[in-house]
Formats: sequence, C-alpha cells, structure tokens
Amino acid sequence: MDSRKYEELLARYLKGDCTDEERALLEQWFDSLDTEVPLPATGEEKKRLLAKNWETLATRTTGPVPAHRPIMNWYGTVAAAALVVLAVSLGWYLLRKPTSVLVAYTKRIPSGQSSVVERVNTSTRPLRLVLGDSSVVTLQPGSFLRYAAAFAQDKREVTLVGDAFFEVEKDPNRPFLVYANDLVTKVLGTSFYVHASASGKNVTVTVRTGKVSVYSPKLVTTAKTNADPETIGVVLTPNQQVTYLGEELRFVKTLVQKPAILTPPGEQTAFTFQNAPVSQIFAALETMYGVDVVYDEELMRNCFITTSLESEDVYDNLSILCKLLGASYKVIDAQIVITSTGCPQ
Repeated sequence: MDSRKYEELLARYLKGDCTDEERALLEQWFDSLDTEVPLPATGEEKKRLLAKNWETLATRTTGPVPAHRPIMNWYGTVAAAALVVLAVSLGWYLLRKPTSVLVAYTKRIPSGQSSVVERVNTSTRPLRLVLGDSSVVTLQPGSFLRYAAAFAQDKREVTLVGDAFFEVEKDPNRPFLVYANDLVTKVLGTSFYVHASASGKNVTVTVRTGKVSVYSPKLVTTAKTNADPETIGVVLTPNQQVTYLGEELRFVKTLVQKPAILTPPGEQTAFTFQNAPVSQIFAALETMYGVDVVYDEELMRNCFITTSLESEDVYDNLSILCKLLGASYKVIDAQIVITSTGCPQ
C-alpha cells in the first residue's frame, strides 16, 4: 500500500467512513507506534521521524490484519495520533500544525456524552454540515466541531475549534450556543462567523444577519462576582464583530472591514441628495449599513449638502461626506463617530 492510500484511509477514518477491516488496520498502526516518543519540534525532526515510521509501518502492516476489537480513543492519545499523521505522510496536514489544534480540541470538549457527533475537516475545502435542527455549519479546513446528534429540549450546543460559518434555524425556545475556547456565542436564529484560534488566546465573532450575544464565563470567575456572564458580554448586530482577547480578558468591538448593504435592493435609499440636511444623509447611512452614526446634532443642524454617493463602501462614502463638511470620523465601539467644528461657510 502506497502513501496515498494510507492518506486516504486515515481521511476516511477521521470522517467515520472507514470499514471494520480498515479500522482494524488502523489499530495495527496504533499498536506499532511508540506513544512515548516525544513529538518533533522542528521541520527536520518531523522529516526524519516521518521517514523512520513510514519504513517501519510499511513493513509491519504487510502481515495479516488482527482480529477486530474496539478502536482506541485516538482523541485521548494525542501523541499517538500525531505520529500516525506523520507515518502516513500527510505532509500538507503537518504544515497546518494539526497537533496544536487537536490538543486544544481535546482540552475544551467534554467527553462521556451520548449521541455525540464529532467532525474534523481534513480536506482543503469548506465542509457543509446540516445539524439535527436543520441549522447549517460550514466548517473550514483544519477545524473541529462537536455537537449532539439530537439537541436537548431547552438549548442547542456545539463546540468549535477553528473557523466556521453558522446559519442557525430560528427557535425561540431553544437558544443556539457555540462554545469556542473561553467564549460563548448565543443566538436564537441568525448567521455569523466564528474564528477560534487553536491556541485558545483569541476568538473573533462576526455577524452577518440577526443579533448574537457574546460573553465569557471566565470574566465572571476572574471578577469574583455572581453576575450573569451574559450581562457583562457584548451584543452584536449585522456588520459588527468582536474579538475576545483571552490573555487580557477583554472584548474589542468594532465594525467589519467592509460593511455590507443590509437593505433589500428594492428598498435601498437613493444616495443622491440635493441641498439635504446631514441628518437625512446620516440616517440613510444608518439604514443601509445597520450602523450607528454619532454626531453633534445641534452643531451640525444647519449643515446641508448636495452630493451623490455611488460607492457601496460605507467608508468611501464617509470620506466624501467628511471632506464636504470639513469633518472627520472614527470607528469607536462599532459606532461611527463624526467630529466637526461646524458647517463650512
């Protein structure tokens, strides 16, 4: 059996698609590994260990396949799993540092639960998963997702390490909870993106539609209070994102890099203004992009502008407006704050 077939077999095992005979072959690989060998630290060490294990395992696995017995829990033996990856020549997977992801995954996902599904995207393309409630998760390469085959009656819980886009079915009676490192993202029905680094340090949540509540139970523990963790978190709406800095135990809330137009095409406001008050223009921006524009209404109540804003990029439009007004803007806490000294004469 060549290295390509070994790679394909391991990929099928990770997806849960291999046969009993293939599982038995994997057991033989595990039995032949020295799990006490420390994991390689450098690229050269990985290459040397790869060559050694490949030669050894290629010889050992040519004999008869052992009788089937329950396969060992490879999640509980991270070192053995990492060596198997080396042994079957998954060079591309090593470059993605799966071992560190796997360690983070096993630390953060509780075991012993019944009817639990664990999916690992070992491919180079996004993996589309349909959950029991018809919610859809697009799992990015190198990412892990754990969820119940049938959700509980009062809530829907999943655990993520890596990157995934969630399209959650609405169910007011069962909130959808995503656990990623120390962060919890709670929704009733919406679409959002979660990036949870395998290091466990930072998590970023970006909302496309609806609203989500993002909080960290660890903040309550650190503050030594009895407060509801959700009350010291943040609420996100479309075009907003938050990054939880795990080492600093704080949230950084901002707008996404390119806010999308949220209103349907047939309901979009024409961005052509003839001697219009700035209040009308800022209100149009708020409606189109779902953002809050903060400015001194009294100071700018007599400001009128004639302009046409053609760009779909809110920041381009803001730059044009501020140039006409002799003003400037900043994004602070996911709000657009306009600073002005008054209307130009």
